[in-house]
Amino acid sequence: MATYISFDIGGTDIKFGVLNEQGQVLEQGKVTTETCGEKIIATLVDIKDQWSKKYTFDGAAFSLPGFVDVNTGYLKTGGAIDDFYGFQFKNELTKRLSLPVELENDVNCVALAEKWRGKAKNVENFICITIGTGIGGAIYINNQMVRGHGFMAGEFGYMFTKNVFDIEDKATASMSFTASVREGLRRRYSNLKNINSIDNISGKDVFDLASTGDKVAIKVIDDFYNNIAIGLYNLTFILNPEKIIIGGAISSREDLIFNIEDKFNQIIKSQGSINDFNVKGLVSIEKSTFNNDSGLIGAVYHFLIMQNKFK
Repeated sequence: MATYISFDIGGTDIKFGVLNEQGQVLEQGKVTTETCGEKIIATLVDIKDQWSKKYTFDGAAFSLPGFVDVNTGYLKTGGAIDDFYGFQFKNELTKRLSLPVELENDVNCVALAEKWRGKAKNVENFICITIGTGIGGAIYINNQMVRGHGFMAGEFGYMFTKNVFDIEDKATASMSFTASVREGLRRRYSNLKNINSIDNISGKDVFDLASTGDKVAIKVIDDFYNNIAIGLYNLTFILNPEKIIIGGAISSREDLIFNIEDKFNQIIKSQGSINDFNVKGLVSIEKSTFNNDSGLIGAVYHFLIMQNKFK
């Protein structure tokens, strides 16, 4: 059975794993992401060399942040990794790893994992949204990944959940600011409570404070769910997906889906033309299947598709 080394490169950590052609994770690990692009590449090479003592690899698959040209392997942008902006990633890594290389956007990899082995296996129309430091998205329509002419389709974080013209700091009207854990929860709570740095409070802290009756935390969380629901409502009527699959660490919260659906239903009931509907009749909102393994699995699926090896 063929074996692949897969990397999920984020701004904080690089997750890596050895996977077979059925998408099963045989072994895996994680290291901290360096800020320097050359150091990141050196780390990737070192990981591959170490695992090559045990496995013979048929290719290297990558999940990466930013705008990824999947045909050429060119990174138009690289998320939090400045050295990966305008970078011929595939060409360089093919040389450095001495392996065939394919790469895909990180949230697209989440969608691909769901399509291959998860909750979208038999679904032709669905979207994925990741809620974390920012908001990421992926679109699958008519059984095809939608990337757009500039490989920017699915960047849901750039949507506005507030009237941008009514806000002085217009950047804060976007979904990445109003509905992400970093901005919508941590920074908003920190600002309202005059906390010097968001590093002093986590998203979990905000939820814990709300459970003790902290009125500011309760209000921040309520607004957070409002803004997620606004974004998902808009996407539902624009794309008409069968499912919306939510990823990110916050998806582990047991009450996440209930609260989003509650806010979604409130929006529906406010609209006379559709107030006989409810969210469950329009779209199924579900948590992602594989959590932190999604990027590794989706990247291998993408590799197999691009290399015409998928069976």
